[in-house]
Amino acid sequence: MELPDALIAAFPPSATLLLDLARRQTDDVMLAEIARADYGCQADEMMAELRPIRDMGVVPAVIPWQLWEVLELTRYSNPESPNPPPFEPGPTGRRGHLTRLFACAVLLRAEAEHEEDDVTWDSTLAQCLASAKVLGEEMSDAAARFLTYRVTRRDKRCPEPTLLALGLLILAARLRAGRIAEPVLGTIADWVLARESLERVEFPPNPGEPRPSWFSLQVGFWQPLAAELSDVAKAVRDDVVQTNLQLCALLLEPNLSW
Repeated sequence: MELPDALIAAFPPSATLLLDLARRQTDDVMLAEIARADYGCQADEMMAELRPIRDMGVVPAVIPWQLWEVLELTRYSNPESPNPPPFEPGPTGRRGHLTRLFACAVLLRAEAEHEEDDVTWDSTLAQCLASAKVLGEEMSDAAARFLTYRVTRRDKRCPEPTLLALGLLILAARLRAGRIAEPVLGTIADWVLARESLERVEFPPNPGEPRPSWFSLQVGFWQPLAAELSDVAKAVRDDVVQTNLQLCALLLEPNLSW
């Protein structure tokens, strides 16, 4: 999955920046929200596991099952739509997005560095990108630099190359001002479409047993990101670039079977 030079130039690969930015803004109250995510089960033990990750930025080579559980449950939280009473609302507002992004950053790092079998990584990526938008350009830039790192790793297969490429395109479109010209954005969109076409060749669809859509597509985690990409496409003057961006956004339709 060769990465366009323009993406590497705009977002130099970094394995650490995303988690470092998140952890430095994550306080003990936020950690406690994560630790209690599984109805408070083993909350004290989870705080003890989370603090070294927050304080030192080191993700353990083997993540205990319960820690993985509370990180994933936090990943599924929605800071914009907290739980109704009598349940705890969970992380809300900007602090909620930072809490969710910290959990996502840990999960993404664990999958990339320690070969954790994260079958729900696509949800992690979508939620990370959505929260990064709320948290500002610095966090989105860090997310883009993590993804260029993830793509350029030669020693481990990317879990889903097309979704990873789409994530990079969304971030490039979000951060294009001052660093990515319209034709370059078109080149990145061409790369995404070529990656998707190659994936269809590598894994041809079986009419009898079509590949199911990713869970994150089915439940709509990618829809705000697809809408963001569509809005950028509408502002593009070049017809070809506009069309290719719109085609990339369509790849995130929930009913699409790759």
